[in-house]
Amino acid sequence: MASNYVGELIHAARIDRSMTFGDLARACGATTAKQTSRIAHRLVLFEREGVRDRRLLQKVIAALDLDPAVVVELLDRQHVEELEEWNRWADEPVEIELHVVPFGGFAFRYQLPEGSDDLTAFRLAKELTRGREQMRAVVAVSRRLSFVFERGVLTQRIEAAPGRSVPVMQIGHSLVRFDAVD
Repeated sequence: MASNYVGELIHAARIDRSMTFGDLARACGATTAKQTSRIAHRLVLFEREGVRDRRLLQKVIAALDLDPAVVVELLDRQHVEELEEWNRWADEPVEIELHVVPFGGFAFRYQLPEGSDDLTAFRLAKELTRGREQMRAVVAVSRRLSFVFERGVLTQRIEAAPGRSVPVMQIGHSLVRFDAVD
């Protein structure tokens, strides 16, 4: 797992100043108990899981008198590590999967015959969707790459990117995600 450099920096600076999460939340602008609790909870997540709220991070930088250039450098380093970690995960081999959406709002994983390759899965996806208006099938050949079939025709090739699961399928205006299992 990638390091949480900024969370570690915030933790060290908060502890050096003998501040609780509530103290830091108030230093970031919380005025009511509810605001203090909500911001303090987000600060706990900063220290444990990493920064996801850039506006609050700016307030934390000011409240703890941190060097913004150091924070940016740490965020960049953390991003590089997260990307490398994601690429290692995405490159791990997985079994080919076939996911079927017979109609909107319902999907299932179709059990492929043992030893099936991608061509077998493609043929099956074509057969399953041929002549069926609403049915879609997604063949996930890896964690990076999936193919969508509709009405017996390959309609989309989808390549994963960090932060987006594969396979993914668009139904109407919504994305439906399928997570490849190990």
